[in-house]
Amino acid sequence: MTNTETQLESFTPRPKAIVFGDEDVDGVCSAAIVGRRYDPNQVEFIFVNARSLGQKLKDRISSLDDPESNLTLDVFIVDVGINKANIKSIEESVSQLVKNNVRVFYFDSHSNKYKGKPLLLYLRRAEAHVFHGKIGSAAASIIQDFLGTEQSKRLRLLGALSDREIRLTRRYRNEKAGLRALQAAVAWGAWQDQQFLDKITRRLIKNPQIDLESDRDIIQYAIKANNHRDNLLRHVFRRGQVLEISQTPRILAVTVLDRNDFGKARGTIAGRLAGEWGAAIILITRAVNDENSYAVTVRNSYAHKLDLEALGQLSRTKNSGGSKGAYRLTIKKDNLMIFLSKVQAWSRNLHPPWLANSVPKQYTGTKKKKSKKKNFNRKKTNGQQTVSKQNLEPKDSDVVDLTDLE
Repeated sequence: MTNTETQLESFTPRPKAIVFGDEDVDGVCSAAIVGRRYDPNQVEFIFVNARSLGQKLKDRISSLDDPESNLTLDVFIVDVGINKANIKSIEESVSQLVKNNVRVFYFDSHSNKYKGKPLLLYLRRAEAHVFHGKIGSAAASIIQDFLGTEQSKRLRLLGALSDREIRLTRRYRNEKAGLRALQAAVAWGAWQDQQFLDKITRRLIKNPQIDLESDRDIIQYAIKANNHRDNLLRHVFRRGQVLEISQTPRILAVTVLDRNDFGKARGTIAGRLAGEWGAAIILITRAVNDENSYAVTVRNSYAHKLDLEALGQLSRTKNSGGSKGAYRLTIKKDNLMIFLSKVQAWSRNLHPPWLANSVPKQYTGTKKKKSKKKNFNRKKTNGQQTVSKQNLEPKDSDVVDLTDLE
């Protein structure tokens, strides 16, 4: 983990806090872990995404211009990836806050890069306290290490399970149904009722051991979200247009442009298609509030582990971001076919392995018995196996320079 000079031993919460959190379960749990260290009446929660963070941060801090009163305030940005489209606005806002005596903390594990260049440098230049964990880890895990208590361990677990840092195996089967309900409810709330995110966060602060399967609000919103998702899935199967971009690895583009109510279900639907069709999915739908653009979500299947950041950045759009398992971008309509052509050319230069790292035991078959025959021609290596370095390192012809695809 990379962080600034601030350490757990020296951290003392100020009287007030404002928390900007992502609109998903990991974001909600991360915000709740932070909130437990403050007086609930003195904490404000604002839920955003990578596209809206810049503007909401700018709007909220417009009143925080008194350096003396700001000595009582901490500002947190948790689990929100940043992209090139708004990084300048975020840097200016953070710089203004720090200049006015506000402590600013950033916790995240997204790649936060544009064309391979790290965007976190902008936040460090603005003197924010940056805590960036390993890609694939949940923000709740990073925050738990810094701010967490014994009572907030379950919040960290929910965030990690939801963000797939920890696999939902039989060990956590008692959390499965409740977590699925919470994920659906939070997605519905992010799309239709932002107040629900504030409400459920405060409920988790008050009672981290809440029974998610019996909470009335969670159940009500989860039913609405699941029904809406199932209707969208049926519509995608009936009306979606499928274009095969590549066979090895298998990449499919699925276009559904006759509906604009996908909301937060885009990622779920793309993930379902990826799992059922055994392919990396590029789901293309109508963009919200932009008639000249498409909203594109890219998801890996369990079998195909592509570098989605490299794939997504072929679009050359600044409004993009994501992680290992999912990547989102907004692309101009005129640039869509150019983007898909670049993905096709990029896929032709890929080489295995892009398969999953491990194979389930039931598919491995019986173990082969080691041969007892001695190999008298094998060279002695003092107990170490000799592997040709030439076979492991990619050749120059195997490396793709993305600038060549422009």
